Amino acid sequence: MKRIVKGSYGYGYSYGYGGHQQEDRLTPLSDDLLISILSYVDTKLAVQSSVLSKRWVNIWRLLPVININCEYEHGEQSPNDFFIRKVLTLRDRLIKIDRFNIAVKDYKTMSRVFRDAVSLGVGELRIDTSEHVGKYYPVSGVNVNVNSSDLVTRLSLKGMMEFGYFPTFDGLVSLRLERVKIVETEPFSCFPNLGELVLVNCKMRSGLEGLEVVAPGLSRLTISSCFPTPVAYKRLVLLTPKLSVLEIEGLTPMVFEPFDDLPVLHTVHVYTLYSGIEFELQKHNLMGIFAGLKRAQCVHLSPSTVEFLTKCVSMLAEEQCPFEDLKVLNLIPPPNMPAPQLNSFVVAYLLKEYPKAIVKSFPRFVGMACRPTDP
Repeated sequence: MKRIVKGSYGYGYSYGYGGHQQEDRLTPLSDDLLISILSYVDTKLAVQSSVLSKRWVNIWRLLPVININCEYEHGEQSPNDFFIRKVLTLRDRLIKIDRFNIAVKDYKTMSRVFRDAVSLGVGELRIDTSEHVGKYYPVSGVNVNVNSSDLVTRLSLKGMMEFGYFPTFDGLVSLRLERVKIVETEPFSCFPNLGELVLVNCKMRSGLEGLEVVAPGLSRLTISSCFPTPVAYKRLVLLTPKLSVLEIEGLTPMVFEPFDDLPVLHTVHVYTLYSGIEFELQKHNLMGIFAGLKRAQCVHLSPSTVEFLTKCVSMLAEEQCPFEDLKVLNLIPPPNMPAPQLNSFVVAYLLKEYPKAIVKSFPRFVGMACRPTDP
């Protein structure tokens, strides 16, 4: 066999299937580029790369991103706990962890990762326990280093976790909760600088009267409920004076309190789903949502929302125009289909006070680019 030429980190050439000589394209890359590449792979693979040569021994210690997907064998947890502790202990402490992404099934590992990540001042922390099929566990009860919590700017929690009161996180600007159970009526005021909040298929603990979003700096709020049956928030109160973008997706079981204190609300996205389940209640709540969004200037409606409004024409004839300063109405078209047609009663309900409002039809993600400067 032809002798392999040794390169700067190991070998300049390697042999693939069939013994064909292949050019080594990694050797010329700088350490910074290798670190960037390894930041996108599982951290276990990054650590295993240390056996390639002397050059690779310490590369993984410099990674600013940690990605761990805990594996289980025969119903038992593999030694991920030990691996995580070793990674956090042996890595270069001078390198700040920008992101920590972990998929885990057991509460013990989840709570330790949460506590350690906050103590280390991780900028962005994502914890996914969605594969866990047992009961909910409280994440807010995990003891954390309050002095380090200001360094956490983005937090994402997905799966079987209970979300309640936290210690104050002054640095947090973005929070995403998915399939999480909210166990407090007002759980967000401990994040005084929160700018973005996303709630996806979140449940409320039974017995709660509703959900209050108290966030003085919140500018963007997304509430998505796409379960087959409505996730009842019962009552939604927004104390968010700087809210400018609001997205509502799914069934509409919630009752909105009047939004008199939303002076800068500009862009609204409504992607309503409907079913035969409590149709009258959904219709009443949708009218309440529109009434609460009266200051919106740029309104995006999904095809299902337009269809839903069409089924409510008897009620719309008695309703006043919900908007006070409408400038753009976007009717989002179905995929690969023309824009939905508005029923005359729907037109009268949405536009009778604003005949000069611009009616557009562009896709959802394009519509999200609507800005306060749009005509």
